[in-house]
Amino acid sequence: MNIFSLVYKINWLFIFLLILVSSIGVGLLYSIAGGEWNPWALNQIIRILIGVLLLLFAASINIKIWYKNSYYIYFFCIFLILITLFFSREISGATRWLDLYFFSMQPAEILKIFVILTLAKYFHSIKLQSFDIKHRILFPLLILLLPVTLVFKQPDLGTALIIFFSGIVVFFLAGVKAKVFLGAGILGTISMPVLWSFLKDYQKSRIINFLDQQSDVLGANYHITQSKISLGSGGLFGKGFLQGTQSHLSFVPEMQTDFIFSVLGEEFGFFGIFMLFIIYAIIMFWAIRICLNSRNYFSKIFGISFISSFFLSIFVNVGMVIGIIPVVGVPLPLCSYGGSAMISYFIGFGILLSGYNFRDNKLENI
Repeated sequence: MNIFSLVYKINWLFIFLLILVSSIGVGLLYSIAGGEWNPWALNQIIRILIGVLLLLFAASINIKIWYKNSYYIYFFCIFLILITLFFSREISGATRWLDLYFFSMQPAEILKIFVILTLAKYFHSIKLQSFDIKHRILFPLLILLLPVTLVFKQPDLGTALIIFFSGIVVFFLAGVKAKVFLGAGILGTISMPVLWSFLKDYQKSRIINFLDQQSDVLGANYHITQSKISLGSGGLFGKGFLQGTQSHLSFVPEMQTDFIFSVLGEEFGFFGIFMLFIIYAIIMFWAIRICLNSRNYFSKIFGISFISSFFLSIFVNVGMVIGIIPVVGVPLPLCSYGGSAMISYFIGFGILLSGYNFRDNKLENI
């Protein structure tokens, strides 16, 4: 496929929708800073531009290459996570950032995409073979649990959960029987006390206070309390752009990252929230349609699992902000401030488009 036919085949309207959501995030960051491009909005624009370029690059790579090299990329990401765990500087009690001198990155955000890609390759490679439980369950479970454990150790509970449940979607799409999920659910429930003992004190505190949100509203529950006030004060149409009092007076913590959704609700109200959800829904339904039109199992299973991860991140972030889910530090996709998460989503959508652009390629003999 030459460059001209590839440019013609790229779904530019779909890319425009991704940029539109990202631009909404830029507008909110501009407002949070009191009508200033610094310190967040301008940096976010640069990250969006880099993300779009990486999307186009990923979409231009033959899906065969993604398929062939997925294991190598997976282990490289694991290597980066290990470096981050043992050699990175601790920030706010966590070692999530890898300092590369010119910029910093969160390898866990990139790994989130390539765990799905690796599992998709694994199940594609065995789908026409006879296999036992070792090949069907244990090997792919190891592929999933290794990164989940490492990310959990950083600690980054939110990203670890997103990776885990996205991987479970891959298992489901690969045809793993319902009784396996039932057994895993029972085992997980029994293991809750053990898992609880591995949580950090602040993570335990968040869960306990989530169960009793009326207590300690000026302490542990301050985030959620102020977020709800911010959302509720926006009403139907909001207070207007740059007019949010909760955000401009810094009552809502982490406005530029985990709680940017509350700024949207305050300034643009229920109508603004509804419009963002509509755009998200169009992106997800369109993406599912794109990957279903791919003609190989690998592209389909990756695409649907990636969109499930995208949806899950939206659900968890909004759930945190409105108080129906404990605060676990998951950013709002394409809106929250942050380069690693932003770029990882653009790369994921690029791989999804690659599966469609090169849908006639056969992968069975690779």
